[in-house]
Amino acid sequence: MKIHTHASSRPWCAAAAAGLLALGSLVDAAPVLKADDRVVIYGDSITEQRLYSRFVQQYIQCRYPDLKINFYNAGWSGDTAGGGFKRLERDVLGLKPTVVTLFFGMNDGSYCAQADGITGNFKRNEEQIIQALKAKGVRVVVYTPGAVDYDRQPKLAACKYNDNLESLAKAALELAQQYALPHADVFHPMVAFQQAQKAKNPAFTMIPDSVHPSTPGHLVMAQEMLKGLGAEPMPPVGAIDLQSGAADGLRVVSQNPAQVVLETTRPMHMPFWFDTGSLSVMRDSGFLAMTAGKLTVKGLAAGYYKLALDGADAGKYAADELAAGIGVPGNAFAPAQRLHDLIQRKEESYYTAWRQVRLPMADIAGSQEIVDGLMAADEGYQKVIHNLAMPVAKCTFTLSAAPEGPNLAQGKHYACSDENKYNWGIGGLTDGSWAATPQHCFATGDKPDLPKQVTIDLEQTARIGTIVFGVPPFGATKTVKVAISADGQSFTEVGSHEFAPRKESAATVAFPALETRYVRLTYTDRYEEDLQFPRVFAFTTEVEVYAAAK
Repeated sequence: MKIHTHASSRPWCAAAAAGLLALGSLVDAAPVLKADDRVVIYGDSITEQRLYSRFVQQYIQCRYPDLKINFYNAGWSGDTAGGGFKRLERDVLGLKPTVVTLFFGMNDGSYCAQADGITGNFKRNEEQIIQALKAKGVRVVVYTPGAVDYDRQPKLAACKYNDNLESLAKAALELAQQYALPHADVFHPMVAFQQAQKAKNPAFTMIPDSVHPSTPGHLVMAQEMLKGLGAEPMPPVGAIDLQSGAADGLRVVSQNPAQVVLETTRPMHMPFWFDTGSLSVMRDSGFLAMTAGKLTVKGLAAGYYKLALDGADAGKYAADELAAGIGVPGNAFAPAQRLHDLIQRKEESYYTAWRQVRLPMADIAGSQEIVDGLMAADEGYQKVIHNLAMPVAKCTFTLSAAPEGPNLAQGKHYACSDENKYNWGIGGLTDGSWAATPQHCFATGDKPDLPKQVTIDLEQTARIGTIVFGVPPFGATKTVKVAISADGQSFTEVGSHEFAPRKESAATVAFPALETRYVRLTYTDRYEEDLQFPRVFAFTTEVEVYAAAK
């Protein structure tokens, strides 16, 4: 992992971008981050939002788990570079950092038109921070300020505030070059992405109040900040040729014309998790290409395939896409979400220790004992995060034939051998939603006897070849068998799946096409402990049914 300076190649203002590109020519030097580093993420209210900081540390932990780096967020609402210098001893140096990232400038511009005095004042204050940190032997990473959305605050458009921020960005990059510091231009990529999205949808915003980005904006920023830290793309998951048998990192577990099951043969980096709602932003910004490990599968028959990662839906791809290699999105991997959520809780815990206890209670006798306890908890969080971020020993990738066409089960009626009397999942088995909520998730009744069955009527016969079904992260549902019938009397079992407890996941059953009108799920056994609900209930999030390719 080296210092890779980054200047956007997506022009906002051609002349300004050219000048910044000239500043972004620092050659590779020593690694930016090293084992056991203590990184303080320093800035204003945008840092205090604890979003980009979460994404940056999440990716670093996933991509470089052996480094075991500790992170601390020291963002302060309304702050400037001058304020950052004044509170440096109190909020940063006491943490004994080895690296500090600087993200100031939004407030330094005073929300008015650009002026040389504003730019000069920001540059002097930022330089004071840099000099103070370097005097303590701390490595410094410089980020330019972000951008604003004129559509959300016309007064910022009237004073051309982005011109002001661009001037501050240039000053920050000049300091980075002067002191030979790793850095990233955040401003121009934000403006370029925002303009591209607004060209497609004028109502788009990733900065709802014009100043503080929402999750999409923080993801765009995090990508650039990671490049400033020298972070490399996620390494490939593996590649295999089903015809020749040549493989790298993968092996075939089972294979038939309808389904291929692959397993990793080497540890896989923990995927970078993000909310599914951010998928389009991840893709359009290029962040997905950086965070998604490449999976290459050659030799599949022409057509479309549904990909499942350890049973969880990871998208639908054409055979030629898989042959060229696709990035496996991390939003499909539950352990990765667990890591993300723990990092979020850790950031909240540190904020409590620092802002709600240490500072306001400093004059109370004995309060330091509380702070010490909370900081011990923070250290515990950091260690657990390091453990969770270690590579995954083994993962399974399932590719199931999924010819294009509608989900034939959506909106169709079904009948259960043990009807639920608690208003759970009325229509939820086939409503098109995989949400694990009472409205959208199907549940049987509470009779104790097994097996239980639920049968979907597709209303007309079709040649069926693929059925997808899943369970929520609660309930004792274990084994589910799938059977089909043309007449509702004689059923043929076409597959089954044993779900893991406490894990939201989906399974795909693919089989040679058969004439089908009725699809039946049979719940044959259960886990013996109550997992949020009494174990007598069986749960299913959704069932999808697809016709075979003609």
